[in-house]
Amino acid sequence: MNKRILLVFMLWGLVVGPAAAQVRINGYFSFDAVQGSEGLPAKAWSLQNLRGGLFFSGEWAPGFSYMVEPNLVSGGGFDFTQAWAGFVLSPAIGVKAGLFLVPFGKYNAAHRPYETVLISDPDEAGGAFPANWRELGLLAEGRFGYFNLALFAGNGLAESSDFGGGQQFRDNNANKGWGGRLGVALTGSFEVGASYYIGRADAVNKRAIKMFGLDAAWASQSIRATGEYVKTSIENPSAFVRGVAEGGFGLLELRFEPLTLILSYQRFRYDDPFHGLGFAGPDMPGAGIFRNGTKWAFGFAYALHPNITFKVEYDRRRESGADRWDSTLRAQAAAHF
Repeated sequence: MNKRILLVFMLWGLVVGPAAAQVRINGYFSFDAVQGSEGLPAKAWSLQNLRGGLFFSGEWAPGFSYMVEPNLVSGGGFDFTQAWAGFVLSPAIGVKAGLFLVPFGKYNAAHRPYETVLISDPDEAGGAFPANWRELGLLAEGRFGYFNLALFAGNGLAESSDFGGGQQFRDNNANKGWGGRLGVALTGSFEVGASYYIGRADAVNKRAIKMFGLDAAWASQSIRATGEYVKTSIENPSAFVRGVAEGGFGLLELRFEPLTLILSYQRFRYDDPFHGLGFAGPDMPGAGIFRNGTKWAFGFAYALHPNITFKVEYDRRRESGADRWDSTLRAQAAAHF
């Protein structure tokens, strides 16, 4: 079914259905101004990256909930970030069925413009796994004292020219991907977590893709420090060594309300001789991917209003073997309601 028709039917059902009186509608939008982007003169600015989404949520009955999140996509049109029905098994455990953001690390589930002070995603998002990584399947979430646990199973990621292109909403083999995250609140202000994912990526169900991640977050009244690390690997045909992507970022926020100063360090490495440009399946390998880079991000976020934020970010990036640093200046206006 066409996505536009599906969206109309889903929203119409929410509006006229028996739970219509309980529907909550929230949303967000943002756009960027970028100087130094590829393909533009050095001093030229480009208005781009229009993003937006709506949240339709509520309860059909006590213990039974839903969430539908249609969103704009780059170049026009729309997609779904979430579309799930949930129910509570116990005060500590809930289950969602449908389309959901994958609980791998913390950034993937909280990267909308109003949820992060960064403007550009860390390289691991879109490098070691798809940016805005979603799964169609089942998700169970629970909280037990100092521990919070999320487990999911679904179609999994497909083999693509790189790890960032494996998002799919139908299964390409007989295998199901599964994974999750375990978080531990060591103190009221310090949490650490570990994530894992495994599935078969190729169409003939032979070669595994695996991910392992670590994350940590610490916060005080005026300081917040977060970080993530991800390592992803895929089994290649016997004539090629395993493909590996590895990366992480650290983010420091100094808060002087309504101003927040930002400093981020990011590192990414990708070595895969089998995939890359020109990849078209197991019989047509690509040119390979060999990347090793560093990025620094400096900037600030200013809250013009509790629901409106203006951000500025200066990125300095350098790939291994390059003779200079590439610079990009970004500004973003983000609002939510």
